[in-house]
Amino acid sequence: MTRWQAVDELQQAGVSVFVSMSTTYPPMGEDDFHELLSYFRALGEVVAFHEPINPRGANFQQCLTAAEQAGYDDVVEELQQMQDSHQYWVEYALEQLNTVQQVATRFDGLEVHSWPDDELVRSTSGQLRSKLKAMQQAVSPESFSGKHPSTSPEQSKLAHETDPLGHLI
Repeated sequence: MTRWQAVDELQQAGVSVFVSMSTTYPPMGEDDFHELLSYFRALGEVVAFHEPINPRGANFQQCLTAAEQAGYDDVVEELQQMQDSHQYWVEYALEQLNTVQQVATRFDGLEVHSWPDDELVRSTSGQLRSKLKAMQQAVSPESFSGKHPSTSPEQSKLAHETDPLGHLI
């Protein structure tokens, strides 16, 4: 709440702000993302940066240890599966990116700028790889950049709500 209040005060004082929804963890889903994005949208027209967790580096192990110590067994199980199976992580990360972008379309004046991991991009091909590269290379539209926040074509859902992501992998 302290962070939320600080960001709200900055916004009210006319300071351009952005929020980071990074990294997102299992078992976060559509309802969790809707709740977070509704808080962000309440700040006004903001950009929310998003990145799903990836199983590389010390931060991942720290998250796994913290989840174990907190007794979040469902999170521990998911994180361990990501660590053990590259394909599991790829599917998880794509699903997270897609779900967050789908939920973001429900909010006018809110853009989610997704950050696909380099390893995720390398793990894909064809149209999906092109889409992920475009997400990586898209310029974020913070208001202090001179560009008004609006949905850019590079930052959009990977698949339609009725299409499974599996056909893109």
